[in-house]
Amino acid sequence: MGGGSGSGSDCGDLSPTSIPTSPSSSSEHLPPAFADYVSVLLPSDGDSDGYSVCDDPEAEALLYGSRLQVQDRSLREAKELIRRYNPGYWIEGVSGTKAGDYVLPDITTLLLVGPRGAGKSTLVNRITRVFDKDDDHFAPERAQVSYNSKSTGTCFLREYKIPRSSNGICLYDTRSLSTNPEKDFKILQHWMTKGISHGQMVLWDTDDDTKIKNLKSMGRQFSCLPCKTRKVNFVIFVVDGISIIRSIDSNKKEYMDMLRQTFMNPFLSFGDDKPAVVVTHGDRLSFEQRLHVQNALAETLDIPLQQIFDIPGSDDYRTDMAVLDMLRYCIQCAEQNFPLKLNYLLEMHGRETLTKMVAWLMSLDAVMDATIVFLCVVALLLRVSDKFL
Repeated sequence: MGGGSGSGSDCGDLSPTSIPTSPSSSSEHLPPAFADYVSVLLPSDGDSDGYSVCDDPEAEALLYGSRLQVQDRSLREAKELIRRYNPGYWIEGVSGTKAGDYVLPDITTLLLVGPRGAGKSTLVNRITRVFDKDDDHFAPERAQVSYNSKSTGTCFLREYKIPRSSNGICLYDTRSLSTNPEKDFKILQHWMTKGISHGQMVLWDTDDDTKIKNLKSMGRQFSCLPCKTRKVNFVIFVVDGISIIRSIDSNKKEYMDMLRQTFMNPFLSFGDDKPAVVVTHGDRLSFEQRLHVQNALAETLDIPLQQIFDIPGSDDYRTDMAVLDMLRYCIQCAEQNFPLKLNYLLEMHGRETLTKMVAWLMSLDAVMDATIVFLCVVALLLRVSDKFL
């Protein structure tokens, strides 16, 4: 994907490819609802020969047109699953719980984090594009993308509803993290514990007084806006595939170590659920390089390949399905971590406490009997002693 300092023209021998395939976007990793209609894939440009099943041009044209119809239908159905989503829609009940037993947010909030040049803003535009094809083909891009290192990037948190008119999902674009995860710790802790709001200014310890003054001047437009603070429900960790390839080729481990340390930040996880990982700029890498990047990330971050989503800047069926698959994965992880309502917890704990108390009292029967006998003996001894006295 374009955008960020990692998308410059100094990429050496990194050649573009027309193959936008991603293991994370294949049907084997999708839930049954998706897998039922993602089994037929559209051949990429230049790969049509591999799909030929006969020498008759007319028959091949009919077969190719049939594939297009199947893919168009599957894509529309996958989009519809996301369009009609509302918080609690995919909650899996545990011990008989249902959506009403959970504290549901007004909108499921997904936070984008990643180093400079990772392509977070470009990813927002790419995700939005999946739905804009149907709603408004000529809709402008929503997030402003930085194309050079002189740009200040995203200095204020930005909320983007997905799709544009949705009240079910929103993405939050953030300022790029520094190369020092220790300096990022405080701001990440604040976002994950105190919440986030549209227009919130992001300052780093490394910002000088002039930059801080300029940012505060730029942020005056948000000072009077009643922006609601939202709790983060899940995190998307965005990384640049080109930077990873360069790090691997140069055998420099600093970049991968920085990614791992940031990814392992405890505030970015929800219990055992660590962030989803999105690899950008894959359209500027070969197919083999993209697989190499995903395998390296899986090993470095100690996560399965199904948690890594290759979303390049290319505009094709496979990339659209990878976007929808990533959203589905993040939503399901978010819903699994919605908190239970207090009254439900009290009811459940009340029942458990009552059961334990009854069991405890029943276990004390023998002790109580012995105590009564002991007290009777003591009383008898006291009466006898009175007669002798």
